Amino acid sequence: MDFFNRAYQNLYDTFAGIDAAHAIRLVIIVGGYLLFRNLTQKHLAKKQLEQKLRKSEEAKAAEKQKELVADPQDDETIQDNAFGWGNKTRKRVKRQEKILEERLQELEKLQGSQDDDKDIEDLLED
Repeated sequence: MDFFNRAYQNLYDTFAGIDAAHAIRLVIIVGGYLLFRNLTQKHLAKKQLEQKLRKSEEAKAAEKQKELVADPQDDETIQDNAFGWGNKTRKRVKRQEKILEERLQELEKLQGSQDDDKDIEDLLED
């Protein structure tokens, strides 16, 4: 009981000695602290959210970068792509067909140049 009586007396003496100027100063200080604390917490939460958003965007960009085809003319890339029915698959198949046509044209040019040499050899006389 003695502890409670002393605590009550100290608390009463503290607030009994406050005049109007001290009370206004105390209200301004406490109110300013609460206002500043709330604004700071909102600002920090906003920064943390932006940071998480930036990290998630970077992670998504990295995943998309991994999914992208680095070299569409690469044999392994062409063979690794599985068949499906979406727009991406149709575009991929068209790109593969274009690549195959280009390679066939290159082969025909090489074979054509080899055949031309044989024709010329037949026409040449020793």
